[in-house]
Amino acid sequence: MVLDEDGSLVATDKVFSTPADPAAAVREALGHLDPAIVSGAHLLHGSTVATNALIERNGVRIGLIVTRGFRDIVFLQRQDREEMYDLKLVKPRPLVEREDVYEVDERLDARGGVIRELDEASVRTALERMRADGITSVAVSLLHSYANPAHEQRIAEIASETAPEIRLALSSQSAREFREYERTTTTTIDAFLRPRIAEYIGRLADDASASGMSSLQVMQSNGGMVPAETAALNPLTMLRSGPAAGVAGAIAVAQAAGIGDIVTMDMGGTSTDVAVIRDGRADLTSESTADGLPLRVPMVDIVAVGAGGGSLVDIDSGGLLTVGPRSAGASPGPVSYGRGGTQITVTDANVVRGLLRPEVFLGGTRTLDRDAAVAAMRPLAERLGRTVEGLAEDIYRLASVHMSTALRMTTTERGYEVSEYTLCAYGGAGALHAAAVAEELGIERVIIPPYNGLASAYGLLTAGFRREFGRTNLVAVDELDDAALGALTEDLRTESLARLAAEGVDLREERIQFSADMRYQGQGFEVLVDFPSGADQSIAELREQFEAVHLRRYGYLDPGKGIQLVTLRMTLTMEPPAVALPRVDIDPTLPRATQTLIEGERPVEAAFVPRRALEIGEALSGPAVVEDDTSTTFVPSGWRAVVDEQTNIILEREGATR
Repeated sequence: MVLDEDGSLVATDKVFSTPADPAAAVREALGHLDPAIVSGAHLLHGSTVATNALIERNGVRIGLIVTRGFRDIVFLQRQDREEMYDLKLVKPRPLVEREDVYEVDERLDARGGVIRELDEASVRTALERMRADGITSVAVSLLHSYANPAHEQRIAEIASETAPEIRLALSSQSAREFREYERTTTTTIDAFLRPRIAEYIGRLADDASASGMSSLQVMQSNGGMVPAETAALNPLTMLRSGPAAGVAGAIAVAQAAGIGDIVTMDMGGTSTDVAVIRDGRADLTSESTADGLPLRVPMVDIVAVGAGGGSLVDIDSGGLLTVGPRSAGASPGPVSYGRGGTQITVTDANVVRGLLRPEVFLGGTRTLDRDAAVAAMRPLAERLGRTVEGLAEDIYRLASVHMSTALRMTTTERGYEVSEYTLCAYGGAGALHAAAVAEELGIERVIIPPYNGLASAYGLLTAGFRREFGRTNLVAVDELDDAALGALTEDLRTESLARLAAEGVDLREERIQFSADMRYQGQGFEVLVDFPSGADQSIAELREQFEAVHLRRYGYLDPGKGIQLVTLRMTLTMEPPAVALPRVDIDPTLPRATQTLIEGERPVEAAFVPRRALEIGEALSGPAVVEDDTSTTFVPSGWRAVVDEQTNIILEREGATR
């Protein structure tokens, strides 16, 4: 998507992803544009490269340096388990092999005091052995280094002197927080991703430069943008880069429409990502998992479910229909794409139902083979005693139920009433299933942005610079006064600004906000509490805000217990240049059609309308299909579509009063 500075749409394009070389798809898309448009432009990029590399375990062999006596920390893991009664449970495999874990002599106490100085000879021995084994990326996670990073920093100095070709990931930079297993695993993920991300970002930057572009910026998992060089140095921040871009776009669309509380549904080819936006802000989390491994990195709190357009359809061992989590991917893709796919997907079901018309798919640039999809579905339909059309309806509804489940996890299961939210649907397939998901959840309004198949692309334009920093302190609130709290925040601020300066980040009109992970002493987990910064810092107010958050989350307070500040966090943001959101270029003269589609297993006549043909204020009752070059919107019976002032499509239940 290419926008002028005033927000007017210059060009759009959509190409198949290229898993073997993700940068190739970007090169292809840039090659479709007029060179005059590309020259001097800024390239803003969001990607799932880091996530895919981790899931596929597609990376280099890594090493790990730990304090002597802690060699097995990533293998012992935690005693908790997702499936309590599964006797065959296999815990996630660490990214490092045991033979590649090296111990060094040193020891710090929990407050960072030196019990045993670092034995530099043991460090050199470990580096020499890893070098001989061909290991080029190493994680360093020493006991209590969150409290004192000096020993880790000295290891980095020794490595730069004796083995400069080895990349190091230090836990005191990757995740400066306590809990040794989580911190160490996070650091191994960092080390695993560094070579792949550095190569990818470097190649993309070269391509952008060769095309005459002026800069490259990358979306992070926290919903903020950073220069390409910063992203390459911090690959952990890219693990949810692509989905976070979509959330940023959804927030901008909702705010422009005057809507504060939304749940997002980004349905792509492999999965659907959902998130919650309250008062225009996305929920963030610093605790998540990646391929089953714990991860301690601030990111938009996104829940993913394996239900996308390319999700594979099958029958399980009990004879029940299943959708996902495996996907046909971009290659070979759905059967109807005619690219070699042989297994049925959700997209094939939508083609059979008539929701996707072969002659107008992706603006007519691609064709769909409905007959091939029908032929592929017939054997499965016969096994289930269904017609092909009935099976297509079942697949559609089952995929919608999977997405509804993910939305309940982010709202109802956290104490929020999902029916009070507006659903914002985007991604290539989101608008096809939006009304069905809303129906399942009792949601009465859906907003579908212009060019919603490219929502993540214009989300990049609305996001400003953002970086998160954290540091475990473990101090009782009763031991702090306002001055001591100010000293802690100033220390983190100074340290963080120095790191940004070392990365070459040019700060301008930055905004800094502090928060803290806090708990009652003796609790195992913390709650995140925002508090004023600068001269407004107050221990009394911090205590009050903790109690308010704890009461809302858990429903009780314990006045007799001491309160503990665990991890101090700092968020630094810079606002992006003001950019108007894209609008649909309306042309009411475009031709409309009436065709048959399958709804409720019955053929019904439905209106097929180009999205550009819908005028502001126009209402379209279902059943109807609205088509554009990047996505398709289905308006089922009992629903209507209305175009608002920003050219969003608003889906509402017929007769809704909201």
